[in-house]
Amino acid sequence: MQRAIHPGLLTSLVLIALTGAITTVTAIIGYYIGRDSLRGVSQPVVNPILGNAISQSGQERPTILDEAEIIARTQATIAEMSDTSTEREIVPAPANPAEPEPQSSEQSTLPIVAEDKGVRLEIRSVQSIGQNLLLNVTLKNDSSQGIQFIYTFLEVKDEQGNLLSALTEGLPTELPPGSDLATGVITIPKSLLTDTKTITLRLASYPNQDVQLQAASIPVQGE
Repeated sequence: MQRAIHPGLLTSLVLIALTGAITTVTAIIGYYIGRDSLRGVSQPVVNPILGNAISQSGQERPTILDEAEIIARTQATIAEMSDTSTEREIVPAPANPAEPEPQSSEQSTLPIVAEDKGVRLEIRSVQSIGQNLLLNVTLKNDSSQGIQFIYTFLEVKDEQGNLLSALTEGLPTELPPGSDLATGVITIPKSLLTDTKTITLRLASYPNQDVQLQAASIPVQGE
């Protein structure tokens, strides 16, 4: 008694056979299509010995330039660039402007002297140091009476009459009769001296203000 082939096995064998046949046919068709598409295409011959040979497709092969020709072309290009650069107008760079010389704080109109009743105030020099303006001053009492000063009452004004803040250092509060020369410094913040050209100092004795010392038109270096 013969065995019957299982239907599932038979179906699998048919599918395998069909798949193999389709694959074979597809490979053959692809081979012929690729062969036809590459027909007439060949690798160009670039051997300089063969010169300007013509390929089998009838197209001219690329030309190899001679070394001497390449050098000649390069030299001609360099020469042309050199001629162009020489024809350009050369504009000289502007010279650096001379930096302004720093003005000396020493003023030519100094010293300025104020004197009253034998008491002498002298503004000897003006110096700009950091953020401050320094007035180097001296005081001397040649009178026969002692004089007292309170420097909180010192008035400093600009040319518009505005009061300016000032500090004193080194000046004595009392000058005995026939005193020696006393030196000191009056400090004014430069931030108060914007657009200011000159200032005026006024110092009066304490308490009766019998001695009035006023030095006007003191030149400053406002910033």
